[in-house]
Amino acid sequence: MNKRQTAGLLWIVASVLATGISLTFRDNQIQVLVTIAVSLVAAALGVWMIWRRSNAAVALSSALGVAWLVLYAWLTVWQSGELAAWTTDVFLGLVGLGAASLAHRSRARREQ
Repeated sequence: MNKRQTAGLLWIVASVLATGISLTFRDNQIQVLVTIAVSLVAAALGVWMIWRRSNAAVALSSALGVAWLVLYAWLTVWQSGELAAWTTDVFLGLVGLGAASLAHRSRARREQ
């Protein structure tokens, strides 16, 4: 499995974790809807990155990484009074950032 495929797998893992945590612990409907919608995009991107070699998928991974990080930073601030909630949000934000970074590094290696 190459770096691009590993990044795709990481997006799928992030999606499953985020969806599970949202359905289990979030009580605000806006948070649930937004996190699940972004998780579905992340899962679809992950599958695309595993199955097909595409610079467009890598570029989309970078954009999704920024959106993912902004979303989970916003959730961290929103839930700053709850230690377990914000630490989970920080963890999920870092998983998405890791997936985007790995995808970006796979593109940089391929272009050399």
